[in-house]
Amino acid sequence: MKVMDQVITSRQNPTVKWAVTLQERKGRDAVQAFLAEGEKLTLEAARGGLFVSHIFVSQSQSSALLPRLLAAFSDARYDGTVLMILEDFVFEKISTEKTPRGVISVVKYLDFFKELDIMYKEDFLKMTGERVLVLCSVRDPGNLGSVIRSAVAFGVRHIILSDDCADVYNPKTVRSAMGSLFHVRLTCVRDMASVVLSAQAVGRRVLAAELRAHAVPIDEAHLTGEDIILIGNEGHGIDERLSSLATGSVYIPIAEQTESLNAAVAAALFMFAQGRL
Repeated sequence: MKVMDQVITSRQNPTVKWAVTLQERKGRDAVQAFLAEGEKLTLEAARGGLFVSHIFVSQSQSSALLPRLLAAFSDARYDGTVLMILEDFVFEKISTEKTPRGVISVVKYLDFFKELDIMYKEDFLKMTGERVLVLCSVRDPGNLGSVIRSAVAFGVRHIILSDDCADVYNPKTVRSAMGSLFHVRLTCVRDMASVVLSAQAVGRRVLAAELRAHAVPIDEAHLTGEDIILIGNEGHGIDERLSSLATGSVYIPIAEQTESLNAAVAAALFMFAQGRL
């Protein structure tokens, strides 16, 4: 690791200005890298062997953080990683949090995230025995991060997303996922109908999480790890076409005075039920 001797005291520093551009998707896509804020995420990136180009540390917390960071990034693969200490007000310019946590790393886009136009039957044949969750139009980055965190906790290792879901590299998504983002396969698919049809072609049920005619309550659906649950948009639910293609619908019984569950909460309950039933 290359530790810069000079403390950065200006928000106009070129590297600082570059790091700020990573707060937005356009800037992230331009360099194929994202911000991971906090010690936990930074150390998790190191444990996962991810490529980390820069680490920014606030001056007030540098004495406590540097020994742990130097130990975590001692492997030769991080010889080119640049560590910079910034005055706190400069560090705050890069951070997207109200209360910055002292360290921000710049991590290369994940190799286990890919984008497809169409998913084919052959793709699902490769997923035999793999638990899969499908998210359609989940646009809140906090919800998306929470779903990713729950997926890893409940043994789901592959999440398929529609292309209008929140950006997986949005700082809110990364923060909500709490390091789980580094331990799950993510596939973004433009044609979501192909996902449903291809899964069914290899004998997997695709169940839409929604309350409609003939929907089955979760405790009567006899869920298994082979079933694929389709979670829809927080406000509008699942697209009508996808709903009509699904094998069936399943819902979580809730009190009458409650309109619906948060998408992340519903996804967690379905994933838990799959592992329990």
